Amino acid sequence: MQRFVLGRWLAALGLAGLGALSQGAGAETKLDPITPRLAEADAARGEKVFLQCKACHVAAPGAAPTVGPNLWGVVGRPVASQSGFDYTEGLRAIGGDWDFETLSRYLFDPAAMAHNTRMVFAGVKSAQERADLIAYLATLSDTAVALPEPPEREGPAYGGLPAGEGREAVYFTCRACHALEQFTDRKKSRDQWQAIIEQMIAEKGMIAPEHWAREQMLSYLSTHFGQEEKRNWRGLPPGPGREEVYYTCTACHSIRMVTQQGLSRERWDETLEWMVEEQGMAEIEDPAVRDLILDYLATHYGGAG
Repeated sequence: MQRFVLGRWLAALGLAGLGALSQGAGAETKLDPITPRLAEADAARGEKVFLQCKACHVAAPGAAPTVGPNLWGVVGRPVASQSGFDYTEGLRAIGGDWDFETLSRYLFDPAAMAHNTRMVFAGVKSAQERADLIAYLATLSDTAVALPEPPEREGPAYGGLPAGEGREAVYFTCRACHALEQFTDRKKSRDQWQAIIEQMIAEKGMIAPEHWAREQMLSYLSTHFGQEEKRNWRGLPPGPGREEVYYTCTACHSIRMVTQQGLSRERWDETLEWMVEEQGMAEIEDPAVRDLILDYLATHYGGAG
């Protein structure tokens, strides 16, 4: 078995690979697996990401659908299965269950996965945010859905590289010329890891891995030795409440519409009430979250109006 695995990875050094993400016309973008990220996902961060979902969805036991279906118990249930909600043909065609990977692909780009979906939402592009959001959705159930356990950091096997698909490809390819510490102490995005491989091929004489091996290497490196994704929050200044404002407001508005208002805290409060009563915005049920939002808006975008 070991000879077979070793031979397979050594044979992987034969042909040039392609890019990390590929997308044809009308096709879904190929994503790295989300499951490895779930082991270290943060449901508390995911709850903030979920604020943008609340513009159209409720998540409560037994609650009737609103603009979208009730998301209580969504993780693991069959796709398009909630009674009382009229799903589109494209959504019903997905089939199967809302497992972690299916949810990740849909949340990344709903329109690409369900061609005629009524879900007018650009998607959650950040892999870490999707993992955090799915971790939070997993808690919205009568019995919380178990997330994957963190991979064990093994001892001498594979130089201590964490378990996961792509470990063998990284180990046998990179160890040919480098000590593991030369790349395991780096934090790079997937694009940056791809650029490093391209540089090694072009300048250092490395034989290009086959496409399947390169894909596994990039997925593994970006998952276990990836760069923390930076957000500019669309120009919102730092401070308590920034994330809550971002996720709550960008579900339906551009940030510019919000930042141009210049209202007092009392007027911001009245605006939120108006959005709930007249525009169908979901009520902000947690008083602490509402206070964070109002304090932030009044501090950074306050005025006499």
